[in-house]
Amino acid sequence: MHIGKKLSGWFALSMFAAVGGLVATDAAFAKIDVDKLTLGGEARVRAEYRVGTQFGTTFTTSPNGQCPGPCTGGQSNESAFSQRIRVNVGYDLTPDVSFFAQLQDARVWGSENATGALGANVAASGIGAVSSANGNNTGVDLHQGYILVKNILTPGLSAKMGRQEIIFGDHRLFGNFGWSQIGNSFDAIRLTHSTAFADVDLFWARIAESEATGLNHGVIFNGGGVKGTSDQDIYGLYVTLKPMPNWTLEPYYFLLKDSRPAVAGAFVTVPQAPDQARNVLGGRLNGKAGGLDTTFEAVWQFGGISSGQNRLGAAGGFGDHDMHINAHAEAFKLGYTFEPVPMKPRIGIEVDYASGDNCVNATGAASCAAKGHYNTFDNLYPTNHFHYGYMDLMSWRNMVNYALVLDVKPDPVSKVQVNFILHRLARAQDNWYRAGQVIYGASCSSTTGGACVGGGNTAQSLGKELDIHYFRTFKEKFKFEVGYGHFFTGQYFEQNVGKNPTGSKGPVSTLTFNQDADQNWGYVMGSVLF
Repeated sequence: MHIGKKLSGWFALSMFAAVGGLVATDAAFAKIDVDKLTLGGEARVRAEYRVGTQFGTTFTTSPNGQCPGPCTGGQSNESAFSQRIRVNVGYDLTPDVSFFAQLQDARVWGSENATGALGANVAASGIGAVSSANGNNTGVDLHQGYILVKNILTPGLSAKMGRQEIIFGDHRLFGNFGWSQIGNSFDAIRLTHSTAFADVDLFWARIAESEATGLNHGVIFNGGGVKGTSDQDIYGLYVTLKPMPNWTLEPYYFLLKDSRPAVAGAFVTVPQAPDQARNVLGGRLNGKAGGLDTTFEAVWQFGGISSGQNRLGAAGGFGDHDMHINAHAEAFKLGYTFEPVPMKPRIGIEVDYASGDNCVNATGAASCAAKGHYNTFDNLYPTNHFHYGYMDLMSWRNMVNYALVLDVKPDPVSKVQVNFILHRLARAQDNWYRAGQVIYGASCSSTTGGACVGGGNTAQSLGKELDIHYFRTFKEKFKFEVGYGHFFTGQYFEQNVGKNPTGSKGPVSTLTFNQDADQNWGYVMGSVLF
Protein backbone atom coordinates (compact mmCIF):
# COMPACT_ATOMS: atom_id res chain seq x y z
CA MET A 1 0.00 0.00 0.00
CA HIS A 2 1.22 3.50 -0.78
CA ILE A 3 1.19 5.84 2.26
CA GLY A 4 3.05 8.84 0.95
CA LYS A 5 6.45 7.71 -0.32
CA LYS A 6 7.90 10.94 -1.69
CA LEU A 7 9.34 11.95 -5.03
CA SER A 8 11.47 14.96 -5.70
CA GLY A 9 9.57 18.05 -6.85
CA TRP A 10 12.38 18.79 -9.30
CA PHE A 11 12.08 15.28 -10.71
CA ALA A 12 8.35 15.71 -11.24
CA LEU A 13 8.89 19.05 -13.01
CA SER A 14 11.57 17.53 -15.21
CA MET A 15 9.17 14.75 -16.16
CA PHE A 16 6.57 17.30 -17.24
CA ALA A 17 9.24 19.14 -19.21
CA ALA A 18 10.37 15.93 -20.90
CA VAL A 19 6.82 14.98 -21.83
CA GLY A 20 6.24 18.47 -23.14
CA GLY A 21 9.35 18.20 -25.29
CA LEU A 22 8.20 14.88 -26.73
CA VAL A 23 4.80 16.26 -27.57
CA ALA A 24 6.43 19.16 -29.37
CA THR A 25 8.97 17.13 -31.38
CA ASP A 26 7.57 13.62 -31.88
CA ALA A 27 5.19 13.31 -34.82
CA ALA A 28 3.43 10.39 -33.15
CA PHE A 29 2.06 12.68 -30.46
CA ALA A 30 0.46 14.83 -33.10
CA LYS A 31 -1.99 11.98 -33.69
CA ILE A 32 -3.49 12.29 -30.18
CA ASP A 33 -7.25 12.66 -30.35
CA VAL A 34 -8.16 15.33 -27.81
CA ASP A 35 -11.68 13.89 -27.60
CA LYS A 36 -10.15 10.81 -25.96
CA LEU A 37 -8.09 12.86 -23.53
CA THR A 38 -9.46 13.76 -20.09
CA LEU A 39 -7.89 16.24 -17.68
CA GLY A 40 -8.98 16.91 -14.14
CA GLY A 41 -7.85 17.60 -10.63
CA GLU A 42 -8.52 18.94 -7.18
CA ALA A 43 -7.25 21.70 -4.93
CA ARG A 44 -8.11 21.36 -1.22
CA VAL A 45 -7.11 23.39 1.83
CA ARG A 46 -8.00 22.56 5.45
CA ALA A 47 -7.51 24.35 8.76
CA GLU A 48 -7.76 22.07 11.78
CA TYR A 49 -7.35 22.41 15.54
CA ARG A 50 -7.44 20.04 18.51
CA VAL A 51 -7.53 21.16 22.16
CA GLY A 52 -6.62 18.68 24.88
CA THR A 53 -4.90 16.08 22.73
CA GLN A 54 -3.55 14.39 25.86
CA PHE A 55 -6.72 15.08 27.88
CA GLY A 56 -4.95 17.43 30.29
CA THR A 57 -2.37 14.87 31.40
CA THR A 58 1.17 15.69 32.48
CA PHE A 59 2.74 14.34 29.31
CA THR A 60 5.98 15.92 28.11
CA THR A 61 4.63 18.89 26.20
CA SER A 62 5.12 22.60 25.84
CA PRO A 63 3.09 25.38 24.18
CA ASN A 64 5.14 25.31 20.96
CA GLY A 65 6.36 21.71 21.06
CA GLN A 66 10.02 22.74 21.37
CA CYS A 67 12.00 22.64 24.60
CA PRO A 68 15.71 23.27 25.12
CA GLY A 69 15.47 20.94 28.13
CA PRO A 70 12.86 18.84 29.95
CA CYS A 71 9.28 19.97 29.47
CA THR A 72 6.35 19.74 31.81
CA GLY A 73 2.75 18.91 31.12
CA GLY A 74 -0.02 20.79 29.42
CA GLN A 75 -3.04 20.40 27.21
CA SER A 76 -0.87 19.57 24.21
CA ASN A 77 -3.03 21.63 21.88
CA GLU A 78 -2.58 21.41 18.12
CA SER A 79 -3.47 23.53 15.10
CA ALA A 80 -2.37 23.25 11.50
CA PHE A 81 -3.18 24.13 7.89
CA SER A 82 -2.75 21.48 5.24
CA GLN A 83 -3.44 21.16 1.55
CA ARG A 84 -3.72 18.69 -1.30
CA ILE A 85 -3.27 19.36 -5.01
CA ARG A 86 -4.11 16.60 -7.48
CA VAL A 87 -3.74 16.74 -11.25
CA ASN A 88 -4.84 13.76 -13.33
CA VAL A 89 -4.79 12.81 -16.96
CA GLY A 90 -6.50 9.94 -18.74
CA TYR A 91 -6.43 8.77 -22.32
CA ASP A 92 -8.49 6.15 -24.19
CA LEU A 93 -6.17 4.58 -26.73
CA THR A 94 -9.04 2.39 -27.93
CA PRO A 95 -12.55 1.84 -26.55
CA ASP A 96 -11.09 -1.00 -24.45
CA VAL A 97 -7.56 0.21 -23.61
CA SER A 98 -6.81 3.30 -21.53
CA PHE A 99 -4.39 4.68 -18.98
CA PHE A 100 -4.79 7.04 -16.04
CA ALA A 101 -2.21 8.98 -14.04
CA GLN A 102 -2.77 11.21 -11.00
CA LEU A 103 0.00 13.34 -9.52
CA GLN A 104 -0.43 14.62 -5.98
CA ASP A 105 1.21 17.18 -3.76
CA ALA A 106 0.16 16.88 -0.09
CA ARG A 107 1.71 18.89 2.72
CA VAL A 108 1.22 20.57 6.07
CA TRP A 109 1.98 24.27 5.82
CA GLY A 110 5.42 25.02 7.22
CA SER A 111 6.43 21.35 7.40
CA GLU A 112 9.34 21.85 5.02
CA ASN A 113 11.02 24.21 7.42
CA ALA A 114 14.08 22.80 9.20
CA THR A 115 13.20 21.04 12.45
CA GLY A 116 15.13 19.88 15.43
CA ALA A 117 16.47 21.74 18.43
CA LEU A 118 15.23 25.20 19.29
CA GLY A 119 18.39 26.82 17.95
CA ALA A 120 18.00 25.13 14.56
CA ASN A 121 14.45 26.40 14.25
CA VAL A 122 15.54 29.94 15.01
CA ALA A 123 18.29 29.72 12.41
CA ALA A 124 15.86 28.46 9.80
CA SER A 125 13.22 31.13 10.38
CA GLY A 126 12.53 34.19 8.23
CA ILE A 127 13.25 34.42 4.52
CA GLY A 128 15.54 31.37 4.69
CA ALA A 129 12.66 29.20 5.77
CA VAL A 130 10.39 30.55 3.03
CA SER A 131 12.92 29.88 0.27
CA SER A 132 13.80 26.41 1.58
CA ALA A 133 10.13 25.45 1.47
CA ASN A 134 10.23 25.86 -2.30
CA GLY A 135 13.29 23.69 -2.72
CA ASN A 136 12.47 20.81 -0.43
CA ASN A 137 12.16 17.32 -1.89
CA THR A 138 8.96 16.23 -0.13
CA GLY A 139 5.30 16.31 -1.03
CA VAL A 140 5.04 15.36 -4.72
CA ASP A 141 4.13 11.78 -5.57
CA LEU A 142 2.17 9.53 -7.91
CA HIS A 143 -1.14 8.78 -6.18
CA GLN A 144 -2.53 6.69 -9.03
CA GLY A 145 -1.09 5.39 -12.26
CA TYR A 146 -2.52 2.37 -14.03
CA ILE A 147 -3.44 0.67 -17.29
CA LEU A 148 -7.06 -0.43 -17.78
CA VAL A 149 -7.97 -3.10 -20.33
CA LYS A 150 -11.66 -3.95 -20.82
CA ASN A 151 -13.52 -6.86 -22.39
CA ILE A 152 -10.63 -9.31 -22.16
CA LEU A 153 -11.60 -12.57 -23.94
CA THR A 154 -15.21 -12.06 -22.86
CA PRO A 155 -17.51 -9.03 -22.47
CA GLY A 156 -17.44 -7.50 -19.00
CA LEU A 157 -13.99 -8.77 -17.95
CA SER A 158 -11.45 -6.02 -17.26
CA ALA A 159 -7.95 -5.75 -15.78
CA LYS A 160 -6.53 -2.75 -13.93
CA MET A 161 -2.75 -2.88 -13.41
CA GLY A 162 -0.68 -0.38 -11.46
CA ARG A 163 -1.10 2.00 -8.55
CA GLN A 164 -4.79 2.45 -7.83
CA GLU A 165 -7.38 3.13 -5.17
CA ILE A 166 -9.25 0.06 -3.91
CA ILE A 167 -12.63 0.58 -2.26
CA PHE A 168 -15.02 -2.13 -1.14
CA GLY A 169 -18.36 -1.66 0.60
CA ASP A 170 -18.38 1.05 3.26
CA HIS A 171 -14.57 1.45 3.27
CA ARG A 172 -14.38 -0.50 6.55
CA LEU A 173 -11.53 -2.77 5.40
CA PHE A 174 -10.50 -1.21 2.07
CA GLY A 175 -10.90 2.52 1.46
CA ASN A 176 -9.18 5.47 -0.17
CA PHE A 177 -9.06 7.43 3.12
CA GLY A 178 -10.16 10.57 1.33
CA TRP A 179 -10.14 12.65 4.53
CA SER A 180 -6.34 12.33 4.62
CA GLN A 181 -4.55 14.79 2.40
CA ILE A 182 -2.40 11.86 1.21
CA GLY A 183 -4.97 9.07 1.05
CA ASN A 184 -4.57 5.35 0.36
CA SER A 185 -3.57 3.74 -2.89
CA PHE A 186 -2.27 0.28 -3.70
CA ASP A 187 0.25 -1.20 -6.11
CA ALA A 188 -2.03 -3.93 -7.42
CA ILE A 189 -3.50 -6.01 -10.20
CA ARG A 190 -7.29 -6.23 -10.18
CA LEU A 191 -9.55 -8.34 -12.38
CA THR A 192 -13.23 -7.40 -12.51
CA HIS A 193 -16.07 -9.23 -14.23
CA SER A 194 -19.36 -7.32 -14.34
CA THR A 195 -22.79 -8.59 -15.29
CA ALA A 196 -26.32 -7.45 -14.57
CA PHE A 197 -26.59 -9.96 -11.72
CA ALA A 198 -23.14 -9.83 -10.12
CA ASP A 199 -19.73 -8.16 -10.06
CA VAL A 200 -16.69 -10.29 -9.20
CA ASP A 201 -13.37 -8.69 -8.18
CA LEU A 202 -10.16 -10.68 -7.84
CA PHE A 203 -7.00 -8.81 -6.84
CA TRP A 204 -3.47 -8.97 -5.49
CA ALA A 205 -1.63 -6.02 -3.92
CA ARG A 206 1.97 -5.74 -2.81
CA ILE A 207 1.90 -3.76 0.45
CA ALA A 208 5.57 -3.94 1.48
CA GLU A 209 8.51 -4.95 -0.73
CA SER A 210 11.75 -5.82 1.06
CA GLU A 211 13.92 -6.30 -2.04
CA ALA A 212 13.47 -2.86 -3.58
CA THR A 213 15.70 -0.53 -1.56
CA GLY A 214 17.61 2.56 -2.49
CA LEU A 215 20.81 0.52 -2.72
CA ASN A 216 19.30 -1.58 -5.51
CA HIS A 217 18.77 1.44 -7.75
CA GLY A 218 15.57 -0.07 -9.07
CA VAL A 219 17.15 -3.48 -9.79
CA ILE A 220 15.64 -6.36 -7.79
CA PHE A 221 18.63 -8.51 -6.93
CA ASN A 222 19.35 -9.48 -3.36
CA GLY A 223 22.76 -10.11 -1.90
CA GLY A 224 23.87 -13.46 -0.53
CA GLY A 225 22.00 -14.78 2.46
CA VAL A 226 19.04 -12.41 2.01
CA LYS A 227 15.63 -14.05 1.94
CA GLY A 228 13.85 -13.17 -1.27
CA THR A 229 10.26 -13.51 -0.10
CA SER A 230 10.15 -11.15 2.90
CA ASP A 231 7.19 -9.12 1.70
CA GLN A 232 3.66 -8.23 2.71
CA ASP A 233 0.93 -9.09 0.23
CA ILE A 234 -2.83 -9.18 0.32
CA TYR A 235 -5.03 -11.27 -1.96
CA GLY A 236 -8.74 -10.82 -2.28
CA LEU A 237 -12.02 -11.98 -3.79
CA TYR A 238 -15.01 -9.66 -3.50
CA VAL A 239 -18.40 -10.57 -4.99
CA THR A 240 -21.28 -8.12 -5.33
CA LEU A 241 -24.59 -9.87 -5.93
CA LYS A 242 -27.50 -7.73 -7.15
CA PRO A 243 -30.66 -9.75 -6.48
CA MET A 244 -33.02 -6.76 -6.80
CA PRO A 245 -32.85 -3.00 -7.41
CA ASN A 246 -31.21 -1.03 -4.56
CA TRP A 247 -30.07 -4.17 -2.73
CA THR A 248 -26.70 -5.93 -2.77
CA LEU A 249 -25.26 -8.97 -1.00
CA GLU A 250 -21.46 -8.91 -0.87
CA PRO A 251 -19.50 -11.97 0.33
CA TYR A 252 -15.72 -11.63 0.36
CA TYR A 253 -12.44 -13.29 1.29
CA PHE A 254 -9.02 -11.67 1.85
CA LEU A 255 -5.68 -13.21 2.75
CA LEU A 256 -3.04 -11.01 4.40
CA LYS A 257 0.27 -12.86 3.94
CA ASP A 258 3.33 -11.35 5.56
CA SER A 259 6.68 -13.15 5.49
CA ARG A 260 8.81 -10.36 6.96
CA PRO A 261 10.71 -11.28 10.15
CA ALA A 262 8.77 -10.90 13.38
CA VAL A 263 9.65 -8.23 15.91
CA ALA A 264 8.95 -9.00 19.56
CA GLY A 265 5.73 -7.30 20.64
CA ALA A 266 5.08 -5.69 17.24
CA PHE A 267 1.80 -7.56 16.84
CA VAL A 268 0.34 -5.32 19.57
CA THR A 269 1.69 -1.95 18.50
CA VAL A 270 1.84 -2.20 14.70
CA PRO A 271 -1.24 -2.59 12.47
CA GLN A 272 -0.81 -5.43 9.95
CA ALA A 273 2.25 -6.60 11.87
CA PRO A 274 4.94 -8.72 10.17
CA ASP A 275 5.11 -12.52 10.16
CA GLN A 276 1.48 -13.56 9.92
CA ALA A 277 -1.09 -15.28 7.72
CA ARG A 278 -4.51 -13.74 8.36
CA ASN A 279 -7.61 -15.03 6.60
CA VAL A 280 -10.54 -12.61 6.41
CA LEU A 281 -13.96 -14.05 5.62
CA GLY A 282 -16.94 -11.72 5.61
CA GLY A 283 -20.07 -10.43 4.01
CA ARG A 284 -22.13 -7.27 3.69
CA LEU A 285 -25.83 -6.68 3.10
CA ASN A 286 -26.78 -3.23 1.86
CA GLY A 287 -30.12 -1.92 0.68
CA LYS A 288 -32.80 0.72 0.53
CA ALA A 289 -36.59 0.49 0.40
CA GLY A 290 -38.58 3.70 0.30
CA GLY A 291 -37.17 5.97 2.99
CA LEU A 292 -35.49 3.08 4.81
CA ASP A 293 -31.79 2.32 4.39
CA THR A 294 -29.75 -0.36 6.13
CA THR A 295 -26.34 -2.04 6.12
CA PHE A 296 -25.06 -5.07 8.00
CA GLU A 297 -21.50 -6.37 7.78
CA ALA A 298 -19.87 -9.27 9.63
CA VAL A 299 -16.23 -10.41 9.44
CA TRP A 300 -14.27 -13.37 10.83
CA GLN A 301 -10.47 -13.42 10.90
CA PHE A 302 -8.48 -16.59 11.50
CA GLY A 303 -4.94 -17.83 10.96
CA GLY A 304 -1.65 -17.38 12.77
CA ILE A 305 0.81 -14.65 13.78
CA SER A 306 4.25 -14.71 15.40
CA SER A 307 4.78 -13.09 18.77
CA GLY A 308 8.49 -12.60 18.15
CA GLN A 309 9.28 -14.36 21.41
CA ASN A 310 9.21 -17.86 22.79
CA ARG A 311 6.76 -19.06 25.42
CA LEU A 312 9.15 -18.06 28.21
CA GLY A 313 9.04 -14.44 27.06
CA ALA A 314 12.56 -14.37 25.63
CA ALA A 315 13.38 -13.31 22.07
CA GLY A 316 12.79 -16.07 19.56
CA GLY A 317 9.96 -17.92 17.91
CA PHE A 318 10.33 -16.12 14.59
CA GLY A 319 8.29 -17.52 11.72
CA ASP A 320 6.43 -20.11 13.74
CA HIS A 321 3.05 -18.30 13.94
CA ASP A 322 2.85 -19.34 17.57
CA MET A 323 -0.33 -17.35 18.23
CA HIS A 324 -3.65 -18.44 16.76
CA ILE A 325 -5.94 -15.70 15.37
CA ASN A 326 -9.66 -15.90 16.05
CA ALA A 327 -11.12 -12.39 15.73
CA HIS A 328 -14.41 -10.97 14.52
CA ALA A 329 -16.22 -7.69 13.90
CA GLU A 330 -19.76 -6.57 13.08
CA ALA A 331 -21.40 -3.33 11.97
CA PHE A 332 -25.09 -2.48 11.69
CA LYS A 333 -26.66 0.72 10.35
CA LEU A 334 -30.33 1.59 10.06
CA GLY A 335 -31.82 4.89 8.97
CA TYR A 336 -35.01 6.47 7.74
CA THR A 337 -35.36 9.58 5.56
CA PHE A 338 -38.62 11.51 5.70
CA GLU A 339 -38.75 12.41 2.01
CA PRO A 340 -42.07 14.35 2.00
CA VAL A 341 -40.99 16.52 4.95
CA PRO A 342 -39.23 19.84 4.24
CA MET A 343 -35.40 19.54 4.38
CA LYS A 344 -35.77 15.72 4.17
CA PRO A 345 -34.63 14.92 7.73
CA ARG A 346 -32.96 11.57 8.33
CA ILE A 347 -32.54 9.75 11.61
CA GLY A 348 -30.22 6.80 11.91
CA ILE A 349 -28.55 4.47 14.37
CA GLU A 350 -25.31 2.51 14.13
CA VAL A 351 -23.78 -0.23 16.27
CA ASP A 352 -20.18 -1.35 15.70
CA TYR A 353 -18.17 -4.10 17.39
CA ALA A 354 -14.63 -5.41 16.94
CA SER A 355 -13.01 -8.03 19.16
CA GLY A 356 -10.04 -7.52 21.46
CA ASP A 357 -7.95 -9.80 23.68
CA ASN A 358 -7.30 -9.35 27.41
CA CYS A 359 -3.84 -10.91 27.14
CA VAL A 360 -2.39 -8.00 25.15
CA ASN A 361 -0.87 -6.12 28.09
CA ALA A 362 -0.26 -9.18 30.27
CA THR A 363 3.16 -10.65 30.93
CA GLY A 364 4.57 -14.09 31.71
CA ALA A 365 2.12 -16.97 31.71
CA ALA A 366 -0.80 -14.61 31.13
CA SER A 367 0.66 -13.06 27.93
CA CYS A 368 -0.71 -13.72 24.46
CA ALA A 369 2.49 -15.55 23.53
CA ALA A 370 2.15 -17.88 26.50
CA LYS A 371 -1.55 -18.47 25.90
CA GLY A 372 -0.99 -19.03 22.18
CA HIS A 373 -3.64 -16.67 20.80
CA TYR A 374 -4.08 -13.07 19.64
CA ASN A 375 -7.74 -12.28 18.98
CA THR A 376 -7.70 -8.52 18.45
CA PHE A 377 -9.40 -7.65 15.15
CA ASP A 378 -7.27 -6.07 12.40
CA ASN A 379 -8.86 -3.11 10.62
CA LEU A 380 -6.70 -3.59 7.47
CA TYR A 381 -6.69 -0.52 5.13
CA PRO A 382 -9.90 1.44 5.80
CA THR A 383 -11.42 4.88 5.78
CA ASN A 384 -12.38 5.15 9.46
CA HIS A 385 -13.02 8.88 9.55
CA PHE A 386 -16.77 8.89 8.91
CA HIS A 387 -17.63 5.64 10.70
CA TYR A 388 -16.53 5.82 14.32
CA GLY A 389 -16.59 9.54 15.06
CA TYR A 390 -15.17 12.43 13.03
CA MET A 391 -12.62 13.16 15.76
CA ASP A 392 -10.74 9.99 14.65
CA LEU A 393 -10.47 8.60 18.17
CA MET A 394 -11.58 5.05 17.28
CA SER A 395 -10.83 2.29 14.81
CA TRP A 396 -12.60 -1.03 14.15
CA ARG A 397 -10.36 -2.74 16.69
CA ASN A 398 -11.24 -3.72 20.29
CA MET A 399 -14.27 -1.44 20.35
CA VAL A 400 -18.01 -1.11 20.82
CA ASN A 401 -19.77 1.97 19.43
CA TYR A 402 -23.39 3.08 19.71
CA ALA A 403 -24.25 6.05 17.50
CA LEU A 404 -27.24 8.26 16.80
CA VAL A 405 -27.16 10.28 13.56
CA LEU A 406 -29.46 13.17 12.62
CA ASP A 407 -29.23 15.23 9.44
CA VAL A 408 -31.30 17.71 7.44
CA LYS A 409 -30.85 19.26 3.99
CA PRO A 410 -31.82 22.94 4.04
CA ASP A 411 -31.52 22.97 0.24
CA PRO A 412 -30.32 20.57 -2.49
CA VAL A 413 -26.67 21.63 -2.10
CA SER A 414 -26.23 21.66 1.69
CA LYS A 415 -26.52 19.38 4.71
CA VAL A 416 -26.36 19.75 8.49
CA GLN A 417 -25.40 16.59 10.41
CA VAL A 418 -25.22 15.81 14.13
CA ASN A 419 -23.69 12.58 15.49
CA PHE A 420 -23.70 11.42 19.11
CA ILE A 421 -21.58 8.35 19.89
CA LEU A 422 -20.87 6.20 22.93
CA HIS A 423 -17.32 4.81 22.76
CA ARG A 424 -16.45 1.63 24.65
CA LEU A 425 -13.76 -1.04 24.68
CA ALA A 426 -14.72 -4.60 23.76
CA ARG A 427 -12.07 -5.98 26.16
CA ALA A 428 -11.12 -3.73 29.07
CA GLN A 429 -7.55 -5.03 29.30
CA ASP A 430 -6.81 -4.61 25.61
CA ASN A 431 -5.80 -1.15 24.37
CA TRP A 432 -7.67 1.82 22.99
CA TYR A 433 -6.77 2.14 19.29
CA ARG A 434 -7.48 5.40 17.48
CA ALA A 435 -8.46 5.77 13.80
CA GLY A 436 -4.94 5.07 12.52
CA GLN A 437 -5.05 1.74 14.46
CA VAL A 438 -2.15 2.74 16.70
CA ILE A 439 -2.45 2.67 20.50
CA TYR A 440 -4.05 5.84 21.86
CA GLY A 441 -4.44 4.59 25.42
CA ALA A 442 -2.63 1.59 26.91
CA SER A 443 -5.04 -0.16 29.30
CA CYS A 444 -2.59 -0.49 32.17
CA SER A 445 -3.15 -0.54 35.89
CA SER A 446 0.21 1.19 36.31
CA THR A 447 3.28 2.32 34.40
CA THR A 448 6.99 1.98 35.11
CA GLY A 449 9.37 4.27 33.26
CA GLY A 450 6.65 5.01 30.75
CA ALA A 451 6.11 1.31 30.00
CA CYS A 452 2.82 -0.46 30.54
CA VAL A 453 2.84 -2.84 33.49
CA GLY A 454 0.06 -5.39 33.67
CA GLY A 455 -3.45 -5.06 32.29
CA GLY A 456 -5.53 -4.28 35.32
CA ASN A 457 -8.05 -1.93 33.73
CA THR A 458 -11.70 -2.95 34.23
CA ALA A 459 -13.42 0.14 32.79
CA GLN A 460 -14.84 -0.22 29.27
CA SER A 461 -16.43 3.23 28.96
CA LEU A 462 -14.06 5.52 27.08
CA GLY A 463 -16.48 8.41 26.77
CA LYS A 464 -18.98 10.14 24.51
CA GLU A 465 -18.47 12.11 21.31
CA LEU A 466 -20.62 14.88 19.84
CA ASP A 467 -20.00 15.92 16.21
CA ILE A 468 -21.71 18.80 14.39
CA HIS A 469 -21.06 19.39 10.67
CA TYR A 470 -22.19 21.64 7.85
CA PHE A 471 -21.55 20.74 4.20
CA ARG A 472 -22.31 22.96 1.21
CA THR A 473 -21.49 23.12 -2.50
CA PHE A 474 -21.08 26.53 -4.11
CA LYS A 475 -21.12 27.16 -7.85
CA GLU A 476 -21.18 23.40 -8.52
CA LYS A 477 -17.41 23.00 -8.16
CA PHE A 478 -16.49 24.49 -4.78
CA LYS A 479 -17.18 22.28 -1.76
CA PHE A 480 -17.15 23.76 1.73
CA GLU A 481 -17.18 21.97 5.10
CA VAL A 482 -17.02 23.10 8.70
CA GLY A 483 -17.19 20.80 11.71
CA TYR A 484 -16.81 20.66 15.49
CA GLY A 485 -16.34 17.69 17.80
CA HIS A 486 -16.27 17.32 21.58
CA PHE A 487 -15.18 14.24 23.50
CA PHE A 488 -16.52 13.75 27.04
CA THR A 489 -14.20 11.48 29.01
CA GLY A 490 -15.60 8.31 30.61
CA GLN A 491 -14.73 5.89 33.38
CA TYR A 492 -11.66 4.60 31.53
CA PHE A 493 -9.88 7.76 32.64
CA GLU A 494 -10.37 6.93 36.31
CA GLN A 495 -8.33 3.74 36.09
CA ASN A 496 -5.49 4.52 33.71
CA VAL A 497 -2.68 6.73 34.92
CA GLY A 498 -1.48 7.48 31.40
CA LYS A 499 -4.76 9.10 30.36
CA ASN A 500 -6.19 11.02 33.31
CA PRO A 501 -5.31 14.59 34.27
CA THR A 502 -4.35 14.05 37.91
CA GLY A 503 -2.04 11.09 37.44
CA SER A 504 -4.16 8.90 39.69
CA LYS A 505 -7.96 8.98 39.37
CA GLY A 506 -10.50 11.23 37.68
CA PRO A 507 -11.99 13.50 36.91
CA VAL A 508 -14.60 12.07 34.57
CA SER A 509 -16.36 14.59 32.33
CA THR A 510 -19.57 16.09 33.68
CA LEU A 511 -20.90 16.95 30.19
CA THR A 512 -20.41 20.66 30.87
CA PHE A 513 -17.96 21.33 27.99
CA ASN A 514 -15.39 22.81 30.38
CA GLN A 515 -13.54 19.85 31.83
CA ASP A 516 -9.77 19.92 31.47
CA ALA A 517 -10.00 16.19 30.77
CA ASP A 518 -12.13 16.61 27.64
CA GLN A 519 -10.99 17.12 24.07
CA ASN A 520 -12.24 19.60 21.45
CA TRP A 521 -11.65 19.43 17.71
CA GLY A 522 -12.73 21.47 14.72
CA TYR A 523 -11.93 22.17 11.09
CA VAL A 524 -12.79 24.30 8.07
CA MET A 525 -12.14 22.88 4.61
CA GLY A 526 -12.65 24.07 1.05
CA SER A 527 -11.99 22.17 -2.17
CA VAL A 528 -12.28 22.86 -5.88
CA LEU A 529 -12.84 20.01 -8.34
CA PHE A 530 -12.12 20.37 -12.04
